[in-house]
Amino acid sequence: MVVRQRLVQLTNDVLVVEAGATVETSLVIGGDPEVPSGLVEEWAIEVQGLPRKWYTLSTERLRLAANENREVLLVIHPPHEDPHAPLGTYDFVVRLIPTAGQALIDLPARLDALPPGARTMRSRLLEYLPAAYRDDLFLARFLLIFQSILDPIEHTIDNTHNYFDPSLVPARLLPWLASWVDLTLEPELDEATQRELLHRAVALYRWKGTRRGLREELQMRTGARVLIVENFDGMRLGQDAALGLNTQLGQPLDGSMSVTFAQSDERLLDPRRADALVEELKPAHVGHVLRIVRAPGERSKDFSGGNRG
Repeated sequence: MVVRQRLVQLTNDVLVVEAGATVETSLVIGGDPEVPSGLVEEWAIEVQGLPRKWYTLSTERLRLAANENREVLLVIHPPHEDPHAPLGTYDFVVRLIPTAGQALIDLPARLDALPPGARTMRSRLLEYLPAAYRDDLFLARFLLIFQSILDPIEHTIDNTHNYFDPSLVPARLLPWLASWVDLTLEPELDEATQRELLHRAVALYRWKGTRRGLREELQMRTGARVLIVENFDGMRLGQDAALGLNTQLGQPLDGSMSVTFAQSDERLLDPRRADALVEELKPAHVGHVLRIVRAPGERSKDFSGGNRG
């Protein structure tokens, strides 16, 4: 659009945007070649026909020298909910108001503010109405209000199965999902370990109460190598005997076991936490002896203790 031999235009005058998103257009205005050199024009910029909270101008006042081109950015951002302005089609005007001398300049434009996920101003809910009402333009727009409310709910329902998948469930819901399988997730566990425990919960329950099940779950929860010897306080050939870790003289302990945590980390496992884990996961009638040691090649710093039952 050319007005009085000056450049005045909107880079885009047909705008489409979903609620909660943004769309941009620019007002481009050039100086009047008939204005004497050195004289500066001043303009105020207004947007009429749009709710005030729906748009932002990069500036509302413009100073323009002769033959100078300036650009003003208009960002439109309709909210998800506005009790005073429903989503729909808005015919609006970007108005340039001179401070002196010149005439008003109006640049018309149109905005289609759509519900999230919508592609047109016709609600898909029209499909559920009798055929006689499906060509009603008012209903087509009016039902968009309800569609904007129902679509997020339907989206959540359609994706409910993801909340039961340990790989996809949001991190904040991991404790809730763990409660379904009576699994306790300690605050010390990182997110990856929590998800792995949930993935393997059923398999671990199959081995619950056995040396294999106890060893695998303790290793997952602590990251340490776990060695378990049953009915003995030291090394016993044929079980988890590791030279330099739990090879020491001992004595038979019926109904008890020796649990050794071998770590290569700089900081050793907290003995109280390790003891509480063993107490929680082992069979209730079985006593235990607990040791925490450095893995081979690390400086030894052992802890011995536990409940011998």
